[in-house]
Amino acid sequence: MKLLKTIIVFFSLLVLVSCEKTSGPDDNQTLALLALAVPQSVNLNFEALANGQNLVTGSNITADGRTVQFRDFRMYISEVKFVRADGTTADVTLSTDNLWQSNGVALVDLETTQTTETNSKVSGSVSAGNYTGVQFTVGVPETLNHLDRTNQISPLNNGSMYWSWTGGYKHAKIEFSFNAPTNWTSLHLGSTNCSGAPNYGNCTNKYRANITLSGISNINALTVSMNLDQLIKDHSPGAVNVSCMPGGGTADCQPLIRAFGLNVTSGAMDTSISQRVFSLK
Repeated sequence: MKLLKTIIVFFSLLVLVSCEKTSGPDDNQTLALLALAVPQSVNLNFEALANGQNLVTGSNITADGRTVQFRDFRMYISEVKFVRADGTTADVTLSTDNLWQSNGVALVDLETTQTTETNSKVSGSVSAGNYTGVQFTVGVPETLNHLDRTNQISPLNNGSMYWSWTGGYKHAKIEFSFNAPTNWTSLHLGSTNCSGAPNYGNCTNKYRANITLSGISNINALTVSMNLDQLIKDHSPGAVNVSCMPGGGTADCQPLIRAFGLNVTSGAMDTSISQRVFSLK
């Protein structure tokens, strides 16, 4: 709807300029307004690097100086905004393909061991302007987090990224092992302490990571790089299966949750620490 209104404004201004027989300063101002009225394309390309190399799931790789194997690496991305130099933001309207993006939510899927299809791109449009940074949320917004996923269109119908109506979606699903295929660490970020029927939602502990990155050069081709060395840093589970579901988590899980900048107990962003996974390239 926002894009449609922008297009209508654009062509209305274009008609006004075309109707004038002579050009002048006012026309130049109008043309400047036209340029501002046209939305800019946005492409966020996500990558996951271990020891500087692209993630390959299902095979042993080196991360944090250790041999590790990932079998799952998926996360929902939403609430994308671009940041101006003065700190104000402009909302990004995510495109809809009903496969990887719908309802303002995108699924980034960098694994090939659970599914054959992958998606590394989040695309949309934003009002024209000069931007210095980007913001996004790792997770499904609260307004969409307690839907019946069987009635949703992709990617919100994904059963492996869903807990229940009460708990909602898994905002991120990352699974790896230091001694595959024996013991696995399952990091499933999702909201906890949620209200049940009949008022689903109102989760006290959100566990949605709000990420802000600076250093934009070209909003048409931005790469959001995820550092797997930093993600698994200080995580030493030993020879056991570790289920890292939010809600405090074990001592072994807490470094993984803090890597997203989240408080391990409250699930809110922790101002005393900084996320260490995401950066712009």
